[in-house]
Amino acid sequence: MTINSMDEKLLLQQIAEGSEKAFAVLVEQKWNNIYWQAITYVKSSSQAQDIVQDVFLKVWQKRKDLPQVERFDSYLFIMARNHIISALRKKTVLPLSDDALEVEEKNYLPDRALSQKTLAELIARAVDLLPQQQRTAYLLSRDQGLSHEEIASNMKVSKEAVKKHICRALNFLRSYISVHSEITTILSMFYIIMS
Repeated sequence: MTINSMDEKLLLQQIAEGSEKAFAVLVEQKWNNIYWQAITYVKSSSQAQDIVQDVFLKVWQKRKDLPQVERFDSYLFIMARNHIISALRKKTVLPLSDDALEVEEKNYLPDRALSQKTLAELIARAVDLLPQQQRTAYLLSRDQGLSHEEIASNMKVSKEAVKKHICRALNFLRSYISVHSEITTILSMFYIIMS
């Protein structure tokens, strides 16, 4: 079941009153949007899932404010963006400015979420096409955040081999995305036009 705007207001009211069933419906409907938004930036499935859980925990904690929210998708998008910025700050040595992911509520469009989801799917397909060693090195680096030394130890290869595997993987991913992004853009535009 999808949520239309009338149902969404009722759902938010029920959540504000403490309905766990209504909250479960909301989570089911909105989970993927936040997940794809998060994974686009953090590049780690487990970290993206943690962000989604944190966002929904915050929604539940602030549930009494939900009936006053005019545009819930934008509200959720901005809340997710703030959690992503926080996760990226923890991951980087240099502080990340709010400008890096700054998106005003008025600038959020549903097709942007679609393009983020499409890009994440495109990357996932490209990763699946990588040779085994390159895929393993790439995933250990991006999904688990391991250093080159840790990856070398894990894969039982030299640090130089790890660098080559990751470099080749990134080059392939860039090429694959550039070739397929035009097709994806056309398909995305078609989807938007037809929906």
